[in-house]
Amino acid sequence: MRNMRLTVGAAALLLATPTVAWAQAQPQPTPAPSNGTLDIGGRFTTTTGDEARYERYRDLRDGLNANLLYSKQTEKWTFDLKATNIGYRDQRYTMNFNSRRLKASLFFDQTPINYGYYTKTPYNCTAGDCSLDPALRARVEAGTAVGAPQNVAQLLTGSIYNTIAKPFDMQGRRDTIRGEARISATDNLDFTLGLDTYKKSGNMPWGYGFAFNNLQEVPLVVDNSATAVSLGVEWASHQGMFRANYERSKFDQNIPSLRWDNPWRATDFCRAGLAGQAPGTCYDPSGYSNGNGPNDGVSAMPPSNSLSTFSWMAMIKLPAKTTANASFSAGANKQDAALIGWTTNPVVANPTVYATFPGLASLPRQTADLHVNYQTATMNISSRPHKDLTLAARYRYNGRNDFRRPFDAVEYVRMDAVPEETGGESEPFTVNRNSTELSAKFTGIPSSALKVAYGEDRLEHLDRATRGFKDKTTRVSWDTIGNQYVTLRAQYARTNRETIGFDDEIIIEMAMQPAARFYDEAARQSDRATLMADITPTASLGFNLSYVYGKDDYQKGDATQKFGLMNNRNKTYTIGVSYVPNERVSLGGDFGYENWDAFQTSRTANPFSGVPGAYESWNDPNRDWNLTNDETVKTATAYLNLIDVVKKTDIRATYEY
Repeated sequence: MRNMRLTVGAAALLLATPTVAWAQAQPQPTPAPSNGTLDIGGRFTTTTGDEARYERYRDLRDGLNANLLYSKQTEKWTFDLKATNIGYRDQRYTMNFNSRRLKASLFFDQTPINYGYYTKTPYNCTAGDCSLDPALRARVEAGTAVGAPQNVAQLLTGSIYNTIAKPFDMQGRRDTIRGEARISATDNLDFTLGLDTYKKSGNMPWGYGFAFNNLQEVPLVVDNSATAVSLGVEWASHQGMFRANYERSKFDQNIPSLRWDNPWRATDFCRAGLAGQAPGTCYDPSGYSNGNGPNDGVSAMPPSNSLSTFSWMAMIKLPAKTTANASFSAGANKQDAALIGWTTNPVVANPTVYATFPGLASLPRQTADLHVNYQTATMNISSRPHKDLTLAARYRYNGRNDFRRPFDAVEYVRMDAVPEETGGESEPFTVNRNSTELSAKFTGIPSSALKVAYGEDRLEHLDRATRGFKDKTTRVSWDTIGNQYVTLRAQYARTNRETIGFDDEIIIEMAMQPAARFYDEAARQSDRATLMADITPTASLGFNLSYVYGKDDYQKGDATQKFGLMNNRNKTYTIGVSYVPNERVSLGGDFGYENWDAFQTSRTANPFSGVPGAYESWNDPNRDWNLTNDETVKTATAYLNLIDVVKKTDIRATYEY
């Protein structure tokens, strides 16, 4: 691809500060300075190749090129205005005003996204609808024309829809308006106001499918927007600070759904007597895979929703060299858009099918009725009661409370073609997490810092085989401080995880062994150790050493666990040397060793047969098998740098094995 841009312009000084000499008179006050420039010119662009890719997020059309810059300053306030690419799809305007009591800014921006200027489509797409020529669809269904080629011969013939495909520019645009204001009521008290809104328009590529072998792409018409408004208050002094903020944001979808024509069919498929078909119906049980489905489809777009958030944060300095801070945030997210029915296909949506699939006769509810609350809170306190002792306490809470009602989707319609009974029922998903840590740091040992900490992390949720877990962690570390010859950091941590509310009935319902566990939440004992050292016996010679060890033992955490990941271990160490005799020469090398190993077990067996006295492999330990993973990586590197040893030449060499 080759591109050429030519910009011709002229700059005009709009406003300049006049200077007038007064003879034999008293000096006059200097006028407030103001100045600006207006660039006016033309631009001409030629492109060979993918022009849309060249200007993916910008507009480079030929035409007038105009840019404006203006500013004014007085003793009490300043003002500036900037405009670029005026009149184009990527134009931008910014305005700022600053004074002692008021600071305000306003921003407007357009950002195009150019997908392609060579795209073609046989669809006639408007807001929420993409249709095809009905006469051509009838010919494709009758087998007298090719719709979507399925083999080499049809590919050579080509699609009949190519005869009506129209070229168009596939492009969209995002318009953004952002405004901010800060009012300083006093030297310690500020009020803030914010506005952020955007609107998306144009079209974009969108895919859909009626069957695994009937996947299509249409230019989706886009029309949505989002707006966020915030109000805040801030107070600050030498003793502390406080800030509170409220924000309301809303997403508006102006095109809630999309209907599109099936390029294979002009009518809904209906043929009685097919194998596996429910009595009295005429849908194809394999319609989702062979394409024998509806003549059109309907899909929901991202729905309109809202989010309200209130937050505050505060900090205060207390006696005895103590500082405390806290923050809290709570949000409410709501979405209650109208739901699309199970299907618009009349071959499925009828009383005969409802007799076999009664759940498809109506939706459990007509709107989404989704409501989720979020909460986050933190508290920290740090104190230094003695010059060699620092105490700290930290707490953090995260919560997600889901108030949605269950939605029965056991029966549903797959790809608008086939009723099914393989779905499930949605359930609210609520999560709460509490984390606490207490720590103490002692610096009384010369050139050292010793730190001990204890923490608990409790995560609780719904709708899994476990209801969460609780981690108890003890950690100790030692660091050297201010020693020019040795820098050392050593740390060891042990974590014991307890499973909360384990229910083996859920495991059994999933056709798993009751002694199996999910490794991400299973009880375990974890050990972590880290050692890092840098030794510099001379100014030019240095050595470095690191060692990391980690182990998770699941059986120590839960002796009843028999299947799944039993343990895993990793260890890594590196050792290296560097030598810098002068500023022009440096050389060195290092060696690294990494090892991972894990052990897991399982059982290959069939579910219970229910036949009295029959052999049941489900309980046969002879069906057990295990797997050991063991991987080692050794790495050696060496380097040499010669900087300006040869005049005006740098030589760098590296070898890695």
